[in-house]
Order: sequence, then C-alpha cells, then structure tokens
Amino acid sequence: MARELRLPELAESVVEGEIIRWLVAEGESVVLDQPVAEVLTDKATVELPSPYAGVLLKHLAAEGDVVAVNSAIALFSDAEAEAAPAPAAAAASATASHPPSLLAAEERSIVEPERRAQADDGESLSLFKPSAEAGGQALPQLTRTPAPSAVQAPPAARGAFGRVLAVPAARRLARELGVDVEHVIGSGPHGRVRVDDVRSHTAAPASAAGRFGLPPAPAYHTPAGYEDREERVPVRGLRRVIANQMVASHLHTVRTLHVDEADVTALVELREKLKPRAAARGVRLSYLPFVMKAVATALAEFPALNTSLDEAKNEIVRKKYYNLGMAVATEAGLIVPVVRDVDTRTILELASDINRLAEAAKAGKVTPDDLKGGTFSITNIGSLGGLFSFPIINAPEAAILGVHSIKKRPVVLADDSIVARQMLYLSLAFDHRLVDGAEGANFTGRVIDLLENPEALMLDL
Repeated sequence: MARELRLPELAESVVEGEIIRWLVAEGESVVLDQPVAEVLTDKATVELPSPYAGVLLKHLAAEGDVVAVNSAIALFSDAEAEAAPAPAAAAASATASHPPSLLAAEERSIVEPERRAQADDGESLSLFKPSAEAGGQALPQLTRTPAPSAVQAPPAARGAFGRVLAVPAARRLARELGVDVEHVIGSGPHGRVRVDDVRSHTAAPASAAGRFGLPPAPAYHTPAGYEDREERVPVRGLRRVIANQMVASHLHTVRTLHVDEADVTALVELREKLKPRAAARGVRLSYLPFVMKAVATALAEFPALNTSLDEAKNEIVRKKYYNLGMAVATEAGLIVPVVRDVDTRTILELASDINRLAEAAKAGKVTPDDLKGGTFSITNIGSLGGLFSFPIINAPEAAILGVHSIKKRPVVLADDSIVARQMLYLSLAFDHRLVDGAEGANFTGRVIDLLENPEALMLDL
C-alpha cells in the first residue's frame, strides 16, 4: 500500500514551501528520518526527513514547485514491499485505498472543483481537478475557455479549518482595498489567493465598482531582433522569497527616511584596544556588537521603534524584548538571522553570536529559529561603499537602521578648527504609521550619543 508524504508546517505562520531539490530519486530506497528533499520557505531552507522506511515511488511535486502545507509531495511504498510498483499504479492504489468521505475532504483542501474567473479579454480562467488517469495526484492545470454570458462567483478554496486559503500579504492587501477575500479567485497552489490575485480582482471592472484598484504589473516584451541575446531564469528559491518580502514591505509600510552622522573616533580607538582581548577569547570583534548594544538601549527609551502593527486585530504590538536582525549577504541572496535578547548580552557575547550566525548564513546552514522573532533590523553595508542608503523595512517590524562606512572626514570643531575625524553615516527607515518623525530623529540621536561615547556600552563587557 502506497503512503503519502505531505509537506508539514515547517515553522510558525509558514503556509507554503518550494521544493528546491529532491535528495532521493524515484525508485530509491530510504530509511526512517533520511532527508528526502530540500524545501525553502519564507523562513529558511530545510531538509525534509522521511517519516517512512521503504521505496520512494513517485515525486508528486517537481523541483521549483511551490506547494501548500499539508499537500502530498511524494508517494512511498511499505518497507516490506519486495518491489516498487509502477508510479502510476502506486498513485491509483493510494487513491483507491482512501474511503470516499476522506477523498472528498482531501479534495477540498488540495484541489478545488472547477473555478472560473471572468477576464478582460472575454475569456475565463479555469482550474480543473487532475484526471483519475493521473491518480488524482497531479497539480492543478490552468486553461482558457470561452467565457459564458454570466459567471457565478465560485466558492473560495479553504483549508482544513474552513479558512480561505490566502497568503498573509494578500489578506492584508484585501483588507486595505476593502475586498472580501472570499470572492477572490486564487492562482496559487491549490487555489491559494496571492497578492496578484487581489490586484486582479480589484482591477476587474465588475469587481472594482466603487473602489480603487492597483494597476497591473508592467508587461515586458523582448525588443525585436534581440531574442537570442536574452536569458530567462525562473524566480525561484531565496530570490522568490526576497521578492515577496520586498513587495510586502512596499505595500504594507509607509517608509520614511532619516539620515544623520556620528563622530565615532572614540569607538574606533576603543575597538582597536579591545580586539586583542577578544581574540584571546577566540572572538573576532567588529563594530556591529557596539551598534547593536546602542540600538537596544535606544529602543528601550523610544519603544515606538520596537513595535509591529497587527492589522488583523487593528492593534499596535509593543515589544519589551530586543531581538535584532542583521542582514547578511550570501551567494543566494540576502537573509536576516536574529540575535536575541541583545539588551541582556555583553559585547563579547554579542560578537560571538554575530560571527556564528553570519558563518551559518553564508554556509546555508541557518535554522528557521535563527530567522524568526526579530523586533528591529540592522543592515551593515559599510563595506560595500556608498554615502548612505534607504533601507527596506523588514515588515512587520517598524524600522531598520542602515550602518555605513566609517571614513575620515574634515570636521569643524567648536573653536572653528578643522580636524580629521572618523565619521559614520546612519540611515533610519521607519514606518510612519507607527513612528513619528520626531521619534525617529530622537532615536537616531540617542544611538549616535552612545556610539560617540562608547564607554557606557562597556559596563558589562
């Protein structure tokens, strides 16, 4: 009897995952807890262990497919099976082994009945169940059919608990636009509603009456004569996660930028003195632990910067803990591991944790726990050059601080003398719904004061 491997909920709030790579081919034997696939969520890339011992009969999702949590992604034989049956036969056997009532429940959560959405060009987009010949396991296929004269709104795709299947960003956008997500046709895995679906729904003439809609994404067309000089790469893996997060940040924050500079001459001198002591303890001491300590102190004094907006409940969440995300550039893209409880840690403890997380991120070995729970983020882009930047908020956090290059620049002192000082630009991007301009400026000023007088940060070295 064939058994299904379903995509588990790999982390809190994760609703889907992308199959990055199958580690076990069809027809290969596996043992219990052997990794069978690499799965990417919006939290991290994880190896999925097999809950069975036996033979992997068939991949139900291909590499690059984005599948919903609890969806079947592979079929396994029993460990006692002497030979693996043909994949198609195994799939049919798995379908036949389920009683009709269970199949009906699974169909509601995996593949919805035929659904149609009226399109602007007079056609409708239809979503069909996979055929019985395919064993009921194929992913939904999109086809275009002539539009009927009148189309009744189809029922929304729902999960196991009756909730409409939709990604969080799509729910937020629907609330902002006054759209009932129940009436939006989902184009994601198994009918899940995505941001583009909400946009399309509001842009359609029949559903946008009395509301404003977002314009469609600009279409790209290859210039004539250049067809053989372009390469197309699917938006997959970490790049897809980053793109979705950037869109969510753009749609659901009101970004404002505040830029200031700090004279960190004293900090540069202090770090040079402490580097040998840190090295003796096996710790590489950068400037980031000092910045984190200053930020945590300032967040305690200006708590609006350490908040999030729970739009579903229309509540501001004020956090009394300080978990700081640090942006790390990797070959695959940018990720943000989190250093926890910064206010209670010493400079050397922070330095050790920063080094550990940075190395794990670059090696692709961060865990989902390493990437969640952040309350405020820091992006240290000084090594890349540039004067200053406009960092993108790591929604649903309220703010992010950009830390730039420390460079010697001429500074006019109070006695009108001009001297060379170690100067640092800081750029604070914050959500103006949660943080007023004065709060942002005062917060940055407090961080600057601590960095210019770093002795206060060393009380708990």
